[in-house]
Amino acid sequence: MHRFTRQFYRFCRCPSIASIASGAPRRWSPESGGCEAPVMAAAAASTLPDQLLDRLSRFAYEPWSMQPSIDVLCEKKLPKLDEHLPFPSATTQVMDKAEMMETEKVKDDSVTATDGICTASILKNSSHRDGAIYKGNWEECYLIDIADRKETGSGREVQQVQPDAVHCYPDQENCICHRSSDMMQIFSLRLAKTPNNSGSAQLYGYVAARDDLDGLLNYVFNRSRDDPIIVQQGSLIEMSGPKRGILMLSDVLIEFDLRIKNGGKEEDDLQLIDGLIHYDERMWWCPFTERINGNGGAVDMCLTLVNHAVEATIQVDIPEVHSAFALSLTSFVSIMGKTQEIQLFHGTVGKSCGLKQCVAVPIDAMLHLKFMAGEKGSGSEVVHNCSFNAKLHGCANRQIKLELACISMNVSWSPPLF
Repeated sequence: MHRFTRQFYRFCRCPSIASIASGAPRRWSPESGGCEAPVMAAAAASTLPDQLLDRLSRFAYEPWSMQPSIDVLCEKKLPKLDEHLPFPSATTQVMDKAEMMETEKVKDDSVTATDGICTASILKNSSHRDGAIYKGNWEECYLIDIADRKETGSGREVQQVQPDAVHCYPDQENCICHRSSDMMQIFSLRLAKTPNNSGSAQLYGYVAARDDLDGLLNYVFNRSRDDPIIVQQGSLIEMSGPKRGILMLSDVLIEFDLRIKNGGKEEDDLQLIDGLIHYDERMWWCPFTERINGNGGAVDMCLTLVNHAVEATIQVDIPEVHSAFALSLTSFVSIMGKTQEIQLFHGTVGKSCGLKQCVAVPIDAMLHLKFMAGEKGSGSEVVHNCSFNAKLHGCANRQIKLELACISMNVSWSPPLF
C-alpha cells in the first residue's frame, strides 16, 4: 500500500497537476528569521487522499507532529512566523533558549553560534548495533521500510531510462513534459572527532539517503570492514555516491552506521555514529553544516536543499595509465550565489579505473569540474577545468590527454522525475 501511495504522491508532483502540489514550500530563512508560506487552495486540497494531505499539511500554518506510534523526537510546536528555528534540520525540537543551550551542552560542548555548526537531531531508538532501529514502525511515519536493505538502482520502483527513450514534447531540447524538482545535495562528510582525539581512524560502514522515490538505500559512503578508509581527524571522508539524485518530495531519511576498526574482532570496534536523521522540504536552501554526534566521535555533514534542480551524472573513465599519478577531481556548483565544492576523488591512480557520481544542479546553472593531475612525488601538477550548462536532457563529453594517462568524462542530464 505504501508503494502505491508513494507513486500517487509522485504523480501529484507532475506538471499536469502542478497547481495542486507545486510551488514554493514553507521554509525558514536563516537571514530573515522568517518563512515563506504559500496559500493552498482548499478546493484543490480536498480532492487529495487523507494520507497525502497529512504530508501536505506541512505547508499550512498550523503546528503538526509525527504520528505517536513510533518513539521519535518530534516537534513540540512551530514558532510564530517572526521567530527563528534554532536548527536547520527538519525534525528538530523547537525549544526555548535555556533548553536549547542545555541540549547543546550535553550533545557537544564545541557547538557554538560562532562556528556555524548545528547539532543534528538523531531520531530516538534508531541505532543499528542494538537492533532498535528494526523495532520501530518507521514505515507508518515515512512510508519507508527500514528493513529493506536493497540499494537503489537495483530493482527499484522507478527505473531510470535512457535519454533517447524519454517521451519529450516537442523534443528533448525544448521539452515541456518534464521539469526540475527540489533535491537534497550532500557536499561533504568530515571526521570532526575521534575517540580521545586519537588523530587517524580506520573507518568503515555507511551513510545513505532514503527518499520518496523508492525508499531504498542510496549510499553516499559505503565501506566494508575488510576495506576501511584511513581518515585523519578534521579531514574529509571521501564520498562514493550518491548513485542517483536525492529527491526532496516530502521526506528524506539519512541513515548511518559508521564504525572505527579496532583490532581483529568486530565486537572490539568502536561505534562512531549510528542512527537516523529526518529532513523535509522545510530544510534550509542555503548550504549549512550539521554535526552528527556519536559515542565514539562526531561527523560533520554539509548539505542543502537545491530548488529547481536537475540530476547531473558524472562519469569519469581512465582506460589506460602509463605511469602512476596523483589525481584530484572536484566539482563546483553555485547555490544561492555561493560556490560549493564536492570532492569526487583524491588519491593515486596506478591502473585503469572509473568513477560515477550524481550531483544536484540548479536548472540553467553551471557545473564546473576541476582536474589536478601530477606524477607521484614530482611536486608539479597539471590543472584542467571543464564547464557544463545544466539542462533537463542531454549529455556532453570531454577528453583530457596527459603524458601519464588519458581521461574521458561524460556528464548526462536528466530530470529527477520521469
